[in-house]
Amino acid sequence: MFVVITYDVRANRTEIYKRLLLKFLTHEQNSVFAGDLTEAQYRKLRAGISRIANADDRVLQFRAMNRHNIEASILEKNSGNGALTERSLLHHEMSALIL
Repeated sequence: MFVVITYDVRANRTEIYKRLLLKFLTHEQNSVFAGDLTEAQYRKLRAGISRIANADDRVLQFRAMNRHNIEASILEKNSGNGALTERSLLHHEMSALIL
């Protein structure tokens, strides 16, 4: 399955989440991680989040059964002409991880 996880936690807790998520997913930007997981890996990740989560932490998860059933892209402003461009994130070049 394809998973995207992002979190909003107190600054002193960000490294705790980052260390856990890096075991399973690719760090995309600040508090955003994504990648392909087996069901067993996903269960381990959820158990890890359950262990470290506090009541005031906010963790968002997006799941798709596979990378082919989701469209993901980066919107970037062109520094030259100022046009907004869209670049697909769903590529297969990075060790079978999509983002």
